[in-house]
Amino acid sequence: MPRARLLLIDDHTLFRTGLRLVLADSPSVEHIIEAGSVMQAVQDHGGAAVDIVLLDIQMPGLNGIEGVKVLRRHFATARILIVSGTSGLETIPAEVRREIAGFLPKSADAREIEEAIACCLSGGTHFSGDADAGINPAPAPYATSTLTPRQLEVLHQLTLGRSNKVIAYHMGLSENTVRVHVAAILGHLGVVSRVEAILEAQRRGLVQAAR
Repeated sequence: MPRARLLLIDDHTLFRTGLRLVLADSPSVEHIIEAGSVMQAVQDHGGAAVDIVLLDIQMPGLNGIEGVKVLRRHFATARILIVSGTSGLETIPAEVRREIAGFLPKSADAREIEEAIACCLSGGTHFSGDADAGINPAPAPYATSTLTPRQLEVLHQLTLGRSNKVIAYHMGLSENTVRVHVAAILGHLGVVSRVEAILEAQRRGLVQAAR
């Protein structure tokens, strides 16, 4: 049986550690890499061989729902399995459901998590919670970011010290489009320079501080 290479994206270190322990001896898992946000996953692991992404919904900056399209560009062959402790399956927009391979509540036990991974790895889908829709109180809808996913990607590129020309090359955009995005980012953050934008974005948790 093939074994999965997992990318776990969740801003709670305790949850990531717990899941690693749960899956450490699983016959369905080869290894796990992790990140505290979508953009950190792209920065630290972009290009890595990943079979399945386990993705939280509620995270600072780019949330899981908005992050699906970004992850699709950087981990094109990976299946995406959303794992949420605060939002139900019914809160995920239909267009996003079509892009993911499954959904799990964080309350799922080790057996169900392993089953979901094995199912997604074999090309199937695993959506836990369908039967509960409409029975339990509706969870709070996920919080959307004011900046668009593309603007958040440009912001991430700014933190790497890249010029508009280099950003345009890496993102497949025109230089003028990048300039428009940068202007929108500066306006949203209420700053007048790239350096101020990076510092303010780090303060708000929109990007990871440089290490």
